[in-house]
Amino acid sequence: MRRIYHGWWVVGGAFILLFCTQGTRYYAFPVFFDAMMRDMGWSRAQTSAALSIGMFVVGVMGLSIGVIIRKTGVKPVMIFGSVVAGVGFALLSTVSALWQFYIFYGLVLSIGIACIHLVPNMVAVQSWFIEKRSTALGIATSGAGAGGLLMAPLAGWLISMYSWQTAFLFMAAMVVLIGVPISAVIMQKTSREGKSTPARGQGKSDTASIPPVEGFTLSQAMKRRAFWSISTGVMLLAWAFNGVVVHQVAFAVDMGIERTVAAGAVGLLCAFSIPGRLGFGRLGDVIDKRFVFVIAASFQIAAFIVLVNTTNVTMLYIYSLLIGVGMGGVGPILPGLIADYFGSKYFGGIYAASFFVLLFGTVIGPVYAGWIFDTTGSYSFAFLTSIVLSFVAIISVYLSGWEKPQVGQ
Repeated sequence: MRRIYHGWWVVGGAFILLFCTQGTRYYAFPVFFDAMMRDMGWSRAQTSAALSIGMFVVGVMGLSIGVIIRKTGVKPVMIFGSVVAGVGFALLSTVSALWQFYIFYGLVLSIGIACIHLVPNMVAVQSWFIEKRSTALGIATSGAGAGGLLMAPLAGWLISMYSWQTAFLFMAAMVVLIGVPISAVIMQKTSREGKSTPARGQGKSDTASIPPVEGFTLSQAMKRRAFWSISTGVMLLAWAFNGVVVHQVAFAVDMGIERTVAAGAVGLLCAFSIPGRLGFGRLGDVIDKRFVFVIAASFQIAAFIVLVNTTNVTMLYIYSLLIGVGMGGVGPILPGLIADYFGSKYFGGIYAASFFVLLFGTVIGPVYAGWIFDTTGSYSFAFLTSIVLSFVAIISVYLSGWEKPQVGQ
């Protein structure tokens, strides 16, 4: 029997870890957001600021994690992150003041999540693949969608049956009990921790030995217009996406929809992100990834247009379908573009830098949408802003093709 190439085990490990991190910390956040806001009496801008702080911390941590991984490998980083994330969730169950929410969620939890989040997982996965890189990245990032599919409705149920404090304790146990063993047993990357070389991923050539891909250093990449065009485009799309998704449960509850039903819409969003990640990930191995980004972002625009006009559960679920497919399609494209444009050798640092730019959008989006609601009493202008930003994002990423660097140049 042919031995399974270890790169696919790494893909599976990344799937599970992203299931834990994105499902518990990000996609369940809209459910916690609505419950804590109403229970604690905080404004929408105040509550959503915790996510923005956390996203900023994840981005700052990502810049150093890429360097640390090159020296120590991914295992110790991920084990550390799993433990710290568990502590962060446990502390969140004790929150009684806004400043505690900011520290426990925005700092402690986010430091832990950064160590088992996209940067280390994408570094590990991309190092094992070349020809099927987008497919592997698509499968790995599908874990985020699967996590949201399960954890958002589960969080809604736990909060309704017990409390948001109990739900946070559940998340703490889950991250530690799953994250630590997966990180210790499976996760590694080829350049430092394994003897295998990246696979071409075509039939018997899965285990073919090929020389490692060189590439641009971080400083060289950041001097290229393509780096900033890609990073800025994805940042704008992240602003648009996060400015809507973080508030969608509160938006639905305001319309009279039950919280558990609204949480189900988040789960549906994540469910449709899975075929989006797999399908668009596979498409990214066939056609220019810029075109894949354009198609996926167009789904997001269509979703926002539906949401602006949403008045019932059916329309909310149509929005969830569209945004899920679109968001899923964008997921594997950024790391794929970075690897294609700038090579694999310094991928960790370059991807972390691009991800840091992206996080300015995730920081601004939720607070901006909350501020718009607190000021006007409606999300309409915030959602319209997301439509415009998505169009600009498409243009920015597409224009990156005007200057496509050649690896080794």
